[in-house]
Amino acid sequence: MRAMANQASVGGAIPVSRVKIPKPNPFYRARDVKALENFIFYLEQYFKATNMIIEETKMTLATMHLSEDVELWWRFWYLTFKKDVA
Repeated sequence: MRAMANQASVGGAIPVSRVKIPKPNPFYRARDVKALENFIFYLEQYFKATNMIIEETKMTLATMHLSEDVELWWRFWYLTFKKDVA
């Protein structure tokens, strides 16, 4: 995972408040298994780095990073089955 510090730290430790954590890239390759696995792995790393623990928040953030055909699929699925998701 790549993270950039805004300022140099003392002793090598970088306070979390000074680390810029890159946001996840959008996922749009619906049939690319490797790209999907990388997307999921990167999201999990992002959730850990930002201390995101609420599952509903994780799901919302993850689905906001879908695009193209994957976004259309998610929108259809969510609108069709959202009563079961909530």
